[in-house]
Amino acid sequence: MDQSGDETFLDKSGIDEIPLITKAIHGSKPGDKSTDSCVVLVGTTGTGKTSALNIYTGNDLKVGEGAQSVTGTTVSVEDKVHVGGPKWIDNPGWSDSEGRSDNLVFKDLLRHMQVNHCYNVKAVVWCIMPTPRMDANLQAQAKFIDMFTPDDEKTSENEAGQIWNNVVIICKGKINPDKSADVQGAVMASKQNSVHAEPLSIRYEFAAPEILEGTTEKLRKESLRMLTPGEIRSELEVLFSKLPVPVPVVFANQKCLSCGQEGDPRLMTDTCHRNKKTGHTGTLTQRFSRPEVGAAMGFGAVGTVALSIAAAASATPLVLIGLPLVLLPGLTLGGHRFLNTASDGASACGGFKITDMRWSCCNAPELSPGGCTALCDLCGAVWGSSAKPCVMIKHPDINMQKEMDGYEVHVKNHDLVHIE
Repeated sequence: MDQSGDETFLDKSGIDEIPLITKAIHGSKPGDKSTDSCVVLVGTTGTGKTSALNIYTGNDLKVGEGAQSVTGTTVSVEDKVHVGGPKWIDNPGWSDSEGRSDNLVFKDLLRHMQVNHCYNVKAVVWCIMPTPRMDANLQAQAKFIDMFTPDDEKTSENEAGQIWNNVVIICKGKINPDKSADVQGAVMASKQNSVHAEPLSIRYEFAAPEILEGTTEKLRKESLRMLTPGEIRSELEVLFSKLPVPVPVVFANQKCLSCGQEGDPRLMTDTCHRNKKTGHTGTLTQRFSRPEVGAAMGFGAVGTVALSIAAAASATPLVLIGLPLVLLPGLTLGGHRFLNTASDGASACGGFKITDMRWSCCNAPELSPGGCTALCDLCGAVWGSSAKPCVMIKHPDINMQKEMDGYEVHVKNHDLVHIE
């Protein structure tokens, strides 16, 4: 699409192109909830997302002015103007003035799409302010957009970056003579994620009554780019007609071997366990149990009685020489249990102790190296368990930091495997 000069979207005969009506995908029937397409609105708060939705679809969602976010939750609406067209999904703006994390807003958007079976994206409408610079906000937003279509390892095709064929940039206002300069920052950010990205774009602002009365239509529409709602809808219809078929958004079913989270990785929290070590899940117990010591003592008592009877019957005291032999097992086990203490425990008898405690989970000696179970080296939870993760694996954005306290960051990726 020509990025400069005449920005109206008319064919050579001067008649608006007919907007593309959603077609069935892969043999599906229109209205099939699993294949209905959608248009997703994204962008910074105050860039006209909800206004664009209302104009195109004929809805009347509440809109705001400035940096104060009005859209508080992700919502889907039917297109009342283009019957049978894609649903439109509106959500809180990124860089939200109320302090919502962009990361959480994006996860909420994906979760809404999954729950409502919006698996095919006709368009991602990226609303921006005019800027030739690729600032940090645009870079972060482009990364989120790129996450709609990550590469699927199960297929031979490379799906990464496919979403950019269906991205439409709406620039709120005009600063530079050429449209390419006003959308340059967003286009550069898109190419950082996909070198072949060529998003379509449009720029406009609403025509005030005095502009409508005091300027010619050609000057207003072509030079000032101040349009009426009807003109905006017509130009968006033509622009959407140039888009290819909807892009499927695939939700994977994976599991993190480190923290046990399951589902699509994009919906997992950015928390996990830190590093894996071996250890024990049981408690330290005595090497010899009370029943074992009791049995040994009982054997000694019975032996003592037997030897005493034998000595009395034979009138031979030498029989008692065997007395220590029958008492020794009980005394040994009892003494071992009395003196046996954990390595970091206090001595039971004047500084002398035995460190021969055993782990209840595997009966291994306390001081033996290693362990029987993989554990987190920070919180001690079983590795791969669903216990509360203990570290952030990505640096939280500034809005998320406001709601957190005492967190630790350990940069890593989830250890993912596919599950059925």
